[in-house]
Amino acid sequence: MTVSAVKNDVDWFDNPIETTGQYAGIIIAVNSSEALILTGQSAVAGADSLRVTFGDGSTAAVELKSQDITSKMAVVSAKISDIEEQTVNWMKAVELGNSYSVRTGDMVLAVGSPSGHVHSVKQGLIAYVAKGVQAVDGQTRILYTEFESHADEGTFLLNLSGQLVGWATDTYQSGDNGQTEDKTMAIPISEYKGVLQKLTNGQSAPYFGIRGQDVTSVMMESGIPSGVYITDSIADGPAYNVGIQNGDILTKIRDTEIQTIRDFQNRLEDTKTGDSVKVTVKRKSIDEYKEIEYQVTIGAR
Repeated sequence: MTVSAVKNDVDWFDNPIETTGQYAGIIIAVNSSEALILTGQSAVAGADSLRVTFGDGSTAAVELKSQDITSKMAVVSAKISDIEEQTVNWMKAVELGNSYSVRTGDMVLAVGSPSGHVHSVKQGLIAYVAKGVQAVDGQTRILYTEFESHADEGTFLLNLSGQLVGWATDTYQSGDNGQTEDKTMAIPISEYKGVLQKLTNGQSAPYFGIRGQDVTSVMMESGIPSGVYITDSIADGPAYNVGIQNGDILTKIRDTEIQTIRDFQNRLEDTKTGDSVKVTVKRKSIDEYKEIEYQVTIGAR
């Protein structure tokens, strides 16, 4: 479907002007009161109003439910009462697939706006699956396809069963994988389901503000304590603002021990924006690691 973002402005002579951008969206849930549509965060950024055009040509107003700037995705909502009855009877939510089962060589379909035009389609192979890629507040896998697509306009990857397994992103374009412009990088759905559930409920995804990695056995042999090694305390993030630094070892959230980045992600998903949580880190001094406690207020992504 097409998500239209309307922006109102004035020209040099103070005459009102209206511009409309078009983006792809996909229905991820339908209940008795609303249809929930996943689209790109660029579709809602700065929009004065939003509307959607369904596959049968009917239209309806939509409102922003929530958005995640980190993954550049948003969920918008259309009231069932605003949608034509024949469209309600026709539309169906896409089934969410298991992206952990996606392997190199699998065939996928790219729908939405892979060619830069809404309702375009491409097909191709998964060229590579990168694992353990450092992301904001965790690690993720990235799916690389053999074809080019347009992330900003909204491109969704389906497996051959028609299930949603990911969506195109340009977040990792400047990474260390030597990617070229004729490839598509996609965020896999399975590692995003917790955040997606919060967005569909109108909640913000919790934001701590670090990039990190597991402390390996080799690192521990050199005297580094177990936990999550913080490679980047992101400037102006909640962790950075209370004094957590690059090189600190995160060992506890509240009273739960953190030994891996997965432990950290699981504990963070249990929090809400605005929660104040006790965080314990270990920091290298002259000859030892000293334990420091911080009170971190969880932000919104």
